[in-house]
This record gives sequence, structure tokens and C-alpha cells, in this order.
Amino acid sequence: MTRILFQGDDFGFTRGVTLGIVDSIDRGVLRNTGLFANMPSAEFAVSFMKDRPQVCFGIDFNLVSGPSCADPKEIPHLVDENGQFIRSGVRTRDERWKSEEGRAELFPYDEVRKEIMAQYNRFIELTGTKPGYLHEHSISSENYRKVIHELSVQEDIPYSSEIWHELGLDKPLYKLLQMSMASQKKVFDPNDQLNKDTVEQFFSVADELKENGTSVFGCHPGYVDAELLTLTTLSLERCKDAEMMMSDRVKQWIKDNNVELITYRDLRG
Repeated sequence: MTRILFQGDDFGFTRGVTLGIVDSIDRGVLRNTGLFANMPSAEFAVSFMKDRPQVCFGIDFNLVSGPSCADPKEIPHLVDENGQFIRSGVRTRDERWKSEEGRAELFPYDEVRKEIMAQYNRFIELTGTKPGYLHEHSISSENYRKVIHELSVQEDIPYSSEIWHELGLDKPLYKLLQMSMASQKKVFDPNDQLNKDTVEQFFSVADELKENGTSVFGCHPGYVDAELLTLTTLSLERCKDAEMMMSDRVKQWIKDNNVELITYRDLRG
């Protein structure tokens, strides 16, 4: 049997992104999404969780956008003078980003751990439960991955990239898709994003999805609001990703090929 884990990141990023993800669940194939526990819209996002037991709600640890959950004074390397995370585009243009030693300077272990634990505890405070999986957002450093790994072991919660490795899914299919300039170089190019066709990208790998047995297909569904445009370079294309998640063609292909929509709970099981 063909099984696909559809994952949509950044739940609670903004109200628009949240509503696009909810529609991708209710009207589409999305079954896994990770909460941005640090964002002001997180509580709004959580209000949609209890009535959707078919969905595995995880946490996307976010260290590059919005306010911190930890006291900004305790994580000075991660935030600016306003307590907002330093954007990924700024990080990747820093010369230190090019070396492991430099990345450790930009993202010190103790500060990363403090913020990740603050976001984890915020998730539990908002939802009353542990996240279904742990996932890293945007750029990744060695300390970032180390802290998530340690938390995964401590709390017995699947860490997305590690469970992919365990199952031989080291390269989830979304990694094979054409990535926008916003994903590759953290550059906002509206034409690049508006020309993205996630539905066609899905069908370009549909045969591979069938052959793989179990696959991960992830992207960033959502609706665009003004707030989103101020927070990230990856904005307009979210509508295209939501279109794919709700596509009648995609849903019919899933039905015709007896595809099972799975979650991280199924992978752990």
C-alpha cells in the first residue's frame, strides 16, 4: 500500500496562515502540522485543534521570526534589541554561518536550549498535551538539531528528520521539489513565488510516491495576510501550497491509487 505523510509547517504563524492550514485539513489532504508556539496567533491556531483528531499536531521550533518565549535578556545572541528573533536572511549572510564554529557562535547551545524549552512548555500550556512530533524551522545549526534530539529522547516524541532517517526517508520528496528563492536564498521574489505550481510538482513525483511505499510530502500551506509579508520572504507561494493540499486532482489521485494518509503517530506505531 502507498502511504503519504502530508506535512504543512508554520501553524499559527499568522491568522492567514492558520486559516489556510485549517482549510487544507478540512477540505484537503493535510494531516500533520507544527505549531509556532512563540507567535501571537498561536492561541488562535490552538482553538482549531480539539475538533480535528485525525491530525497530528506537532511543534515547529522557530528561532528566526517573531518574539521569543524565553526572556530576551537570557538569549542575547538569538534576538535583536526589541526581543525579536534575528531573521534567517540576516543569519545566512553572516560570514560566521559558513563554519560550524561560527554557527555555534550565532546559536549558542545554552541559549538555544533555553528558547526551545520555553517554546515546548508554551505548547503544553496552550494545548494541555505534548506535541505529536518535533520539527525544525527554516535554517538549522548543529546546536539547534542537538537540542531537539535531546528533547526527543527525553520526552519520547518523534523528531521529524530522525524518524525520516530511521525509515529510510532521508530525502523527503519535498526536498526534491523545485525550491523558491525564498527557500533557497531567503530572497523575496514575487514572480518566482507566484509562478510556483505545487499541484504540477506533486504530479511530477506521483510515480515515485507510489513506488516508495511510504513517503513524506511537505510544504507551507496558508493564506497571505499583511502581517505575513512583514515576517518572512516565504509568503505568496503559501497559497499555491494550500491549493495543492485542497486540489481535486490530488484528492482523486489519492482515491484512485488507494493511498493511505498517515501521521507521525502511524510512523511511530
